[in-house]
Amino acid sequence: MTSHLLSDDQVQQVFELLAEHVPLGIVVLDCDFRLLFINQRHAELNRLPLDAQLGKTLREYLPHVADAIEPKLQFVAEYACPLIHQRIKGRHPRFDGVLVHRLASYYPLLDEQGKTRLILGVIQDASVDDFEATLRQESEERLLRVLDNLFAFVGVLELDGTLLHANRAPLEAAGIQPADVEGKKFWDCYWWSYSAEVQEQLRQAVARCTKGEVSRYDVAVRMRDGMLMWIEFMLAPLRDEYGRITHLIPSGIDISKRHESEQALHRSEEHLRSVIESSDDAIITKSLDGRVTSWNPAAERLLGYTAEDMLGKPITTIFPSELLAEENALMRRISQGERIPGFETRRIHRSGHVLDVSVTISPLRDSLGQVVGACKLARDVSYQKQQMHMLEQALEEKTTLLHEVHHRVKNNLQIVSSLLNLQARKASPEVAAVLAESQGRIKAMALIHQLLYESHHMSEVNLNDFLKNLIALSAPLYATEKKGIRLQLNPDNDTGISLHVQQMIPCGLVMNELILNAIKHAFPAGSSGLITVSALRSGSRIVISVQDDGKGLPDGFNWQAQQGLGSQLIPMFVRQLHGQLSHESSAAGTLVSVMLAQEGGLS
Repeated sequence: MTSHLLSDDQVQQVFELLAEHVPLGIVVLDCDFRLLFINQRHAELNRLPLDAQLGKTLREYLPHVADAIEPKLQFVAEYACPLIHQRIKGRHPRFDGVLVHRLASYYPLLDEQGKTRLILGVIQDASVDDFEATLRQESEERLLRVLDNLFAFVGVLELDGTLLHANRAPLEAAGIQPADVEGKKFWDCYWWSYSAEVQEQLRQAVARCTKGEVSRYDVAVRMRDGMLMWIEFMLAPLRDEYGRITHLIPSGIDISKRHESEQALHRSEEHLRSVIESSDDAIITKSLDGRVTSWNPAAERLLGYTAEDMLGKPITTIFPSELLAEENALMRRISQGERIPGFETRRIHRSGHVLDVSVTISPLRDSLGQVVGACKLARDVSYQKQQMHMLEQALEEKTTLLHEVHHRVKNNLQIVSSLLNLQARKASPEVAAVLAESQGRIKAMALIHQLLYESHHMSEVNLNDFLKNLIALSAPLYATEKKGIRLQLNPDNDTGISLHVQQMIPCGLVMNELILNAIKHAFPAGSSGLITVSALRSGSRIVISVQDDGKGLPDGFNWQAQQGLGSQLIPMFVRQLHGQLSHESSAAGTLVSVMLAQEGGLS
């Protein structure tokens, strides 16, 4: 009997642990030889799943050995005596009929009256013992065959570093024979002897390995024709069943492609680092929680803090207090993978003064594409902002000056017009008419300067606005109402046409002359009529026109043959505009058009 102070539950736990971990088959049967418990090891010995055995009688789940075992179990059950080391043989159908050997011990588990209640069986596979000697004999040869067929480099060393065996792969790769290296110190072999430094590294690894330390490192070994190949090298101790180190096992796998990729990556990283270090822009990276992870020299020049000052520190160190909320908003966008293009903001220099900076922010991702941080590019725009402010001031001053110039030109032209008006009062009707025409031309030019003065664009005039004002000026000037002549603007005019001032002056004078000609010549004395002024787009061109419903032009009309001042001015100004002058006339009226290219200040 075994003495213990364990509870039933603890005893149960001990039994279950033993059944699970000991290398023996363990079963519990009742006195009808029905299986109540079986551990995994015995299930494997029987080559049957657990559920195919539990609850079944011995004859049901092991019929091939039932005749041999049942008498032994009957003895234990009847006499409550154990049977130790019982050899059992049988041809197991799941072993292709091969004769299997088992060594079994059966113990009675007694009830309170001392009678056998259950039977505990402990079974060992004795077949292993029968084959053990053969396996030992073949194991070394099999191991060597396996090693020779491995693509990896594998060998066996004595504890002093002498090479006992190398598999075929490293020999063939180096173009050497086993006799060239076996029996030599490993570091003196062909693979390593190209470099004293590499040999010393290997010698030290051997020394450490004899003390139980595993060495692992990347190294270049010499192959055929002196070519170097990178391998991942490992040197590990080989121990016997007592834990004693008996040999050393070197091994290596070809990592040339990986090494090449790593070298390319290293070169790329060095190139990128060089670019970052030499950049004139501050380049700062940070984690998603706002901690600085890199800080290039330009950032130090811009903000006054060194990398040592800032690495690991919150990026908000350089933020004005009123912009702290800006950082939180930006990081929310960055964490969602959004790139934030350049924007202007402010940052604090180490000295305390505030800088105007332009910042661009991009998300940083890991190898899985997850956003892990942000990269900021910043540059000082204080000088640019100062220059911009100066330009804005200069532009404002220039605009004011231009307004004043246009205002004064307009006023001077109005003075000239007023003088002509005074002169006309004292002149004969013929002279007064000529003076009125001159007034019209002057007022047309004054109108252009007035519109420029009133416009936000100091170099352009809206054509429709000009024509509307020109009609308003022409009606009283030429007494059209008295003559029964009505002037109107085409309601379908394109209101988006603007002309540069250099085009607007000749264009305005042309339109003034066309309106004046229509008033003077289109209608017989005493008859009324309508004059329509238009400005329209035609494809890529602009067409300005004056149309009347008068008597029409005389047959064979030719601009060049006309003697009037207006008829001479119109072709001259059209040529100045690089335009095309055309006319259509009938008894129903006349249409005179000027076609302009859409360029030179048009919008």
